[in-house]
Amino acid sequence: MLNEIGSEFWEVSPVKSDKRYFLSGRTALEYIIRDIKKNSNIDSVLLPSYCCHTMIEPFCRHKIAVRFYSVYFDDITGICLKIPDRKENEIFYYMTYFGYQRISGLDMKKIRKNHNIVIEDKTHSWLSGLNRQNYDYSFASFRKWSGFDGIAEAEKLVGVFTNFPCKTHKKYCKLRKKAFLLKNQFISRGYGQKEEFLSLYNEAEKLLETDYMGYQPLHDTMEAFLNLDLGFLAEKRKQNARILIQGLKEIPEIKLLFDKVEDQDVPLFVPIMIKDKRDDLRKYLIDRKVYCPVHWPLSDFHGKLNEPEKILYEQELSLICDQRYGKEEMERVVDLIYQYFK
Repeated sequence: MLNEIGSEFWEVSPVKSDKRYFLSGRTALEYIIRDIKKNSNIDSVLLPSYCCHTMIEPFCRHKIAVRFYSVYFDDITGICLKIPDRKENEIFYYMTYFGYQRISGLDMKKIRKNHNIVIEDKTHSWLSGLNRQNYDYSFASFRKWSGFDGIAEAEKLVGVFTNFPCKTHKKYCKLRKKAFLLKNQFISRGYGQKEEFLSLYNEAEKLLETDYMGYQPLHDTMEAFLNLDLGFLAEKRKQNARILIQGLKEIPEIKLLFDKVEDQDVPLFVPIMIKDKRDDLRKYLIDRKVYCPVHWPLSDFHGKLNEPEKILYEQELSLICDQRYGKEEMERVVDLIYQYFK
């Protein structure tokens, strides 16, 4: 090698990890599972009892046995974990919830020591300030953070992914884009019927439920993702979440999963617990044009959960705090909930 210093670069500096982009979080996770199976002998996965069925199904599809570690809500401590002893050839899968980092019982040093392969689901914690890198693989779906038809990221911290073939899911993306257009017209001009775009969203989700493997995002979706104003998005969500939390603290019928927004938090939602008739409050809000999801609906994949683990599914309601809205909308939500319990 010539003993020169300076002038133009002639090579790319070593990269720390390998990142790939996919249509959905489930697509990214399935790609990770394939990569792991190609390079390791895996018998089972240890998943949090509180998770979406779409994160369980890819492991079942690959005939990997699923065990759950307990995730439950404590009135004083908040979200808590209870992790059993490891098994041989087992993946450990973890996540933090709703964009907040506080979680009791998550000892990553011990987990790293005991498990050879760790997957972090970063979907909720995508913009949170803590960057622990206590994982071998991570993935995140970005669809709930902004108006994307479908994009997710998978990362392998050391080494490169196996190059499995990928293609675009044109039918799914076409349905989502058409639904976006119709909803835009409905919201901005009052044009059309709500049932039209809701039907398209539903059709797209049913399609993805069974046909999600090996798809990459569209080029224009990737471009929109790369141009997202992350600073604006994060700050608006923090501001909105703080208004909701402050306004709801004095309502005794509600328990906040997180009672403050720390500097490193970027909320995806503001989750609350309603002990009695959560769905009645949800319907009350829907009737007043406030649409809040629950995380998550119980499915056949959750059949092994005990009663304390099911409480989060049965009592949690996710309040909207995203960048489309501001102080006026957040105060409206607080006032509606106050009036409901009054």
